Amino acid sequence: MLYELEAGREFCNCGNLMKSETTFRHQSGEDETPYYTIEIFEIFTCPSCSKATIICYSTLGNDEEDEMNRDNMESEFYRDYRRTVLHAPRKQLHYAVPRYIAEVTYQAQSVLSKSSRASFILCRAVLEEICNDFKIPSEGVNKKGKSNFINLKERLTQLFEQEKISEDLVDIIQGIRDLGNEGAHSDHLTFAKQVKVEDANSLLMLVNYVVERLYVDKYRQQEAEEELIKLKEKILTSE
Repeated sequence: MLYELEAGREFCNCGNLMKSETTFRHQSGEDETPYYTIEIFEIFTCPSCSKATIICYSTLGNDEEDEMNRDNMESEFYRDYRRTVLHAPRKQLHYAVPRYIAEVTYQAQSVLSKSSRASFILCRAVLEEICNDFKIPSEGVNKKGKSNFINLKERLTQLFEQEKISEDLVDIIQGIRDLGNEGAHSDHLTFAKQVKVEDANSLLMLVNYVVERLYVDKYRQQEAEEELIKLKEKILTSE
């Protein structure tokens, strides 16, 4: 995610605008090359929930390009920065989300800054819990009458058919499964080089979107339908 420091405002996971408290700036580079990295660490507090959030903004620079464009160079705050949340209070899911699904989602969020791989695996685990909640079996009986394990791909196919899930959401869920499998089965060192905290955070955002679509949207639709019935009974049938 690219980010302009001067233009951005940061919001807490509780939904309120945060206040910047402390900023640390660090620049590093190799003597043999003109390239360098700028990292800006900023600590925010939320006036509403009083929780702290730590965010790192990082960007690459080039001494040779800086020298060539010195007269026209804008403030460094207008560079494109990559934004990484290092610590944040837990985002509260809607109460319509089943507790065990919410707990696994919270676990995926809690390990974000420590292990992107663990977060990827836990995002996949959320899909397993969703299948459990919709009573999609994890075991079946083969032609010989013996029980056999049903993998997540097959369980999700049953879920899509049973709940008549829209194609756009099917694609996102399948993508989460594929990425979660990569976290579970790929070589640890290779995965650690390829996947960063911001990638795990993006995957978690997709998981939250799926959970919202499957549970919260359905709950709100039911609420709206019930409210409409009440209004009709009160107004349209009154003398």
